[in-house]
Amino acid sequence: MASSSKDYCCSVCYDVFKDPVLLSCSHSFCRLCLTTWWTQKPNNECPLYQDQRASEVVCNPHSKKLELFCLDHKQPVCIICRDSRNHVGHSFIPIDEAAQEHREKLQKSLDSLRDNVNKDNDLIETIECVLISNQFTLSEGEEKIKRHFKELHQLLNDEEEAGLAALREEEDLKRQVLKAKMTDLNNDIETLKDIVKETENALRADDVSFLNTYKAAEDKLQFCLLLEDHQLPEELVVDLSKHLDNLPLTTVSSRLNITS
Repeated sequence: MASSSKDYCCSVCYDVFKDPVLLSCSHSFCRLCLTTWWTQKPNNECPLYQDQRASEVVCNPHSKKLELFCLDHKQPVCIICRDSRNHVGHSFIPIDEAAQEHREKLQKSLDSLRDNVNKDNDLIETIECVLISNQFTLSEGEEKIKRHFKELHQLLNDEEEAGLAALREEEDLKRQVLKAKMTDLNNDIETLKDIVKETENALRADDVSFLNTYKAAEDKLQFCLLLEDHQLPEELVVDLSKHLDNLPLTTVSSRLNITS
């Protein structure tokens, strides 16, 4: 029977053997591949045997079965680890006992967690009930608030019209008085301008003419200077603060209480 091509290939480099070496386990490898493998692996084992053992959980430093559990380091160890300097004075128990103990401990924690989940589910149910109740409260509250403010808007509209009417009435009255005052001022200004012009002409006249007319000009000036200055009475200014202070919010509130 013809040999398979795999019989002539190294299981490490997957190429045709170069300087093949036969191990006691009857597996063959390239000499360089095997030397390199053993350099990386302190235990001079067959690479194929190493692959077969990879599926087993063993101690990394010693490749021994993990049979004990170190209570100090909280980790599985082999019997060689137990006797090493790293574990001097440490306490050990069989790994199956450690697993059982920690399983029971973890199970208790899991049971507590499940209790918490159940409590949270109960809280969710409570929240869902509150949410439904809040929806009903929202609908009822919206209806009442809308009705309340509809009444309030009507009252405020009425009061707004009354307030605006009072403000406009005062502004109209003050405007008429101020315009009349402005007309008087313009008339006085024209009269004073005429007197100023006459006085300036008198000042430019020759001495004889000036002396014949200066007395009359001086009397006019003195008369004008004795006149009181025009004043703008404060009551002629629209008193906005009075209208703002009289906004009937308190009245509206009391009326709403009466109607409700």
